Amino acid sequence: MQYLCTSCQYMTVNKKCYFQHLRNKHHDNSIENTSTATNSKYTCSLCDYQTNKKPLLKAHQVIHSELKAWQCTHCSYKTFRESNLKHHVKSIHENLRLPCELCSYTTTRNSYLKAHIKFVHLK
Repeated sequence: MQYLCTSCQYMTVNKKCYFQHLRNKHHDNSIENTSTATNSKYTCSLCDYQTNKKPLLKAHQVIHSELKAWQCTHCSYKTFRESNLKHHVKSIHENLRLPCELCSYTTTRNSYLKAHIKFVHLK
């Protein structure tokens, strides 16, 4: 099952990540707490992120760092992940859009296009 955010183009197959996204990005505190605190060994000290895997916690904690090693050469955009920078350049500066062949929907991510087709056209 895939979870699509109705406020932005966020999509995940992980229910916990979906609800965490709603709380953190859209400040929706009415969302039921779906965390598995009793099963999670590692918790971020700066937000409510939890995981059972230490490498995932370390990767997550980078988002709280002021260090953003990847700088766009076209604008002031900075990020902590090279993949984010590549997506930024393609979608903002190269105006790369992936169109749906069945309607006028376009997106910058292949995973969003696949989810769109699945949930809109393959009902």
